[in-house]
Amino acid sequence: MFDWLKKWRARRKDRREHEERRKPSVVSRAGSILWFPIKWLIRALVASVVLLALAVLGYVYLPQVINQIDAWNPQLIDKHAGTSRESVMLLHQPEYYAEQTDVISENQQKVACISSPVHRVKVTDPGDIPDLVRKAIGASEDKTFFEHDGFDRIAFLRAGLNAVRGKSSSGASTLPMQIAKDLRHGTGRRSTLKEKIADVITAIRIDREFSKEQLLLKYVNMPYFGRGQYGIEAASRAYFGKPAKELATHQIAFLVSLINKPALPDRSFSNDRAARTPEEIKSANWQEVMRGTRRVLDRMAQEGYLAELAEARASEAVDRTLRKEVLPVGIGCGANDYYLEYVRMLYKDQFPLNKGGLKIAIPRDDGLQDVLAKAVKTTVAKFKERHLDDLDNDELRACAFAIQFNGDVLAWVGNVDFKKYKFDVCGFGWRSPGSTIKPFTYAAFVQKLVADALLAPNPPETIDDIVAQVLNKCTVLDAPVAVGLGRGRGKKWIQNFHSNSEPLYRGNISCQLALGESRNAAAMRAGKQGGIKEMIELIYLSGMPKDARHIQQPYPTTAIGGSDVRPIGMAGVASFVNGGFKMTPRFVNDLCKDDKSLLSKENDGLPRECDVKGENHPPQERIVHPAVAGAMVELLKAPADLPTGTVHRLRLGVIPGLDPLGEDINKLKPEERKSRLLAFPFEQAGEIAGKTGTATNADGRTSDVWLLLFVPGPLDHPEKGIMLVFWMGKDSKDHPLGERGTHGGGGYAETGGRNWTPSAGAVLAFLQKERGLLKPGNRFQPIYKDDVLLNFEAKKAIGPNDLPNDPDEVQLIDPSDPTTDPKELEDLPPLPPEEQVGPPQPQSPEGEKSAPSVPVVDVDP
Repeated sequence: MFDWLKKWRARRKDRREHEERRKPSVVSRAGSILWFPIKWLIRALVASVVLLALAVLGYVYLPQVINQIDAWNPQLIDKHAGTSRESVMLLHQPEYYAEQTDVISENQQKVACISSPVHRVKVTDPGDIPDLVRKAIGASEDKTFFEHDGFDRIAFLRAGLNAVRGKSSSGASTLPMQIAKDLRHGTGRRSTLKEKIADVITAIRIDREFSKEQLLLKYVNMPYFGRGQYGIEAASRAYFGKPAKELATHQIAFLVSLINKPALPDRSFSNDRAARTPEEIKSANWQEVMRGTRRVLDRMAQEGYLAELAEARASEAVDRTLRKEVLPVGIGCGANDYYLEYVRMLYKDQFPLNKGGLKIAIPRDDGLQDVLAKAVKTTVAKFKERHLDDLDNDELRACAFAIQFNGDVLAWVGNVDFKKYKFDVCGFGWRSPGSTIKPFTYAAFVQKLVADALLAPNPPETIDDIVAQVLNKCTVLDAPVAVGLGRGRGKKWIQNFHSNSEPLYRGNISCQLALGESRNAAAMRAGKQGGIKEMIELIYLSGMPKDARHIQQPYPTTAIGGSDVRPIGMAGVASFVNGGFKMTPRFVNDLCKDDKSLLSKENDGLPRECDVKGENHPPQERIVHPAVAGAMVELLKAPADLPTGTVHRLRLGVIPGLDPLGEDINKLKPEERKSRLLAFPFEQAGEIAGKTGTATNADGRTSDVWLLLFVPGPLDHPEKGIMLVFWMGKDSKDHPLGERGTHGGGGYAETGGRNWTPSAGAVLAFLQKERGLLKPGNRFQPIYKDDVLLNFEAKKAIGPNDLPNDPDEVQLIDPSDPTTDPKELEDLPPLPPEEQVGPPQPQSPEGEKSAPSVPVVDVDP
């Protein structure tokens, strides 16, 4: 069966032997040499034709090929091309293009924004893209956008030929290809050949996934324009301060020209090597800006989007006005002060502020904000001038805020310098309140007197009658009193601050005088009569934050500032002058998305319309009886109205920027002094209430100085009254502000009145002149007419806190009380000689009282 194979092998062997015996001719050899390259040339030509045919077929049918492979095995393309089909799906996510949150005022003006590093104001509907923006982008970036299927074949070939010829290869990227580049985070750097091929494949996928209108919408939100801004809307606001729909033709062309050269107007370098100085560099860059802008206009005209006359006018505007129209570089997006940072902290864990595209409407009064910030700066500067040798001056901190009686935070300065110190003392610190806690002390006492009046057999029939009766009975003994320092630690006298014209102790006095002169011994007894636990209950009920490390201790010294407070919690004192309603600080009117509130809902559960002006907030809850509030108004007016009151200087007049106890104020000529004096007498400014505070350490040195002021609203809008809170101290209580009565400057102590009343006067002047407050006849009124006021029945109006004081709470050691156990008096230390005799003593002319503190607690005047 293998015979044929044997015969074939034999014939082959014979032929080979025959050829070996035969010698080839010269001609045959030459023919073989010539045929070899021809043979391979033919083969190369055939291969080239085949490859060219395949390239043309691929070029023409590439989208179909990609789509077919995607339908069969998309991982095959991703593996060899370095693409990711899943990345295209990211474009379906609304949050892919992170959008900044705008903070707006009540008149809907943008005041700031909160964002990730990508600051974007997102366009959410294709119909909102201005027509000229569409045309400018199309003419400049992708003329065949609505015809191609992801990539422009002609442009791609042209770019390839240019690359071969050594020319620029730009101009091949379509809008989908630029989006594809953004997906792989390649924007801003040159792409490799492999990356460009990957962009083509991804662009085909993107074009298949979205409509042209959807793609255009995604594109206008994508490019970086410099100044930290992404997307046409954010760029429009950053460069021209208005929405894109309001831009002129040449302004739109300017922005579109920045897509390929972002931040060109603000660059610190130039492509012109001859430009060396900053001004030359800026000028050279602007020449390039104008060339790019005119190029966009020219392309728009070539595509028929601009008539010849319109192009000429726009080009003229580029040369004549464009540079003037572009705004200076701003502060950028971000929470750039303590107010905005507090807002961000409130909601950062609840809503996607950095990328959610929300709107936060705030009640801030920017004019008042500026005045308050200047007051803080001035106070700190004046203190440092008096303490040039103080090595701890770098630790000086201060804060202030203004809150409307309805809770709206109008101004907020959380510390001395936002750029330098991020910690917000007013919002998050804990400080010794000093005498600013005494309104709560007397409120608890007044509350008990109101309860006694209402429980009497024949109670007063009106609120005014209750107030009159309570004020008549509200008296306290101002005489030496002591407290225990704890087991085995002895006892200590609570002293009044030395006075220069009033007696050291006044005996039995009215609560108005006791609070007006801030007498510590009297406040201790008021705390005992009202109940320290009841006082603490009022502190927390009014809104003081609770903290396990800063508890209001149920000790007698709490009545004069023995426990730390958070400054923002002191806003609760306003409940005693606004009619008895809780004043919860409100930094935000509403937080919204697409004009719908994220904070409140209708009864049917649907979100409400965005409440930019805060008109739909529910009224505040009542926390004290209206008679308590009425009596407390009279007590808190005393510091301003009494000649010896601690803030009476505001009635007489202050000069902003000058220490009321310094030498400079005495050097002024009478005419200059009169022209600079800011005074708020009752006849010209109406009612004012207030309270100073000066906390001291255990060694008697001042640690904290405070000032609280209350200004009633207009008679027809009592809710527009304002509370002002001022505080200053060192970063650590171990570093005091000054020695009590010795090194405070001019022989006087550093007190709340001394430090804050001059600056506060400037704030009051602003409120009087610019905001219509502090007018004759203005008085404190309830901000709401609730059922308690409208349907008052004396016997039924006892609030939940109008209770007798706790009989088991700690008692004072009161030598004036005949019921005091004689054993308690046995180991009392002797009174200082001056307190035994009681002669007049040196004191600050402003009349503020400052007591030494008991060790381990902060006690204040």
